[in-house]
Amino acid sequence: MLLFAGASQWRRALMTIDDVTLPDDCACIVLAGGRSRRMGRAKAALPIGGTSMLERVVACAAPLVRELVVVAAPGQDVPATVARVLRDRRRGEGPLPALAVGLAAVTTPWAFALGCDTPFVHRAVLRLLARQVRGCRGAIPRWDERLQPLVAIYHRSLVVALDELVAGGERQMQAIATLPGIRVIDAARVAAHDPEGWSFRSLNTPEEYADALRHWEDTGGASE
Repeated sequence: MLLFAGASQWRRALMTIDDVTLPDDCACIVLAGGRSRRMGRAKAALPIGGTSMLERVVACAAPLVRELVVVAAPGQDVPATVARVLRDRRRGEGPLPALAVGLAAVTTPWAFALGCDTPFVHRAVLRLLARQVRGCRGAIPRWDERLQPLVAIYHRSLVVALDELVAGGERQMQAIATLPGIRVIDAARVAAHDPEGWSFRSLNTPEEYADALRHWEDTGGASE
């Protein structure tokens, strides 16, 4: 069993963490190293709205941050992007180690974490997370009765705890919610900013991609 710092030590540490000021205090880490097995082709490169899905996600976050990072698998082809591209050290071990790589690399105290297959993230949801993280080390929304750790915000000091989780064999992103200092945001609060939950619709299959293209045509991909 992993042992994390005691509650009193964490409370003292949290007192030293500043609130988030957007964009100055925040980066965005986009995780793009998945194998896209169900999609049958690389999700990051799929076209949507005249650009790649990866660059669409980057563009959603760009106005809110001062640093953009993409974490890709070793040797993975990455579509053209304005973000800095990093390589995950652990091929095929999921997004948890990749998030740790991103948090270790950013120069801002805070970072949004997004998947490369969530092209309809609402900036209003990201702003909500930045407001709700006060006094915490991370904020994860809940939607459709599930935690959404890849539409979330984390303090870079969490990299130590993430490395400990990975070293202990953990690979599930939901495990982040068990760490001290993580706040879970109720779906009702999120719904005020994204009533249909498009921020959390990751595209894993050709059918979901086709639905996303139809949604783009209907809405123009509005992300505010």
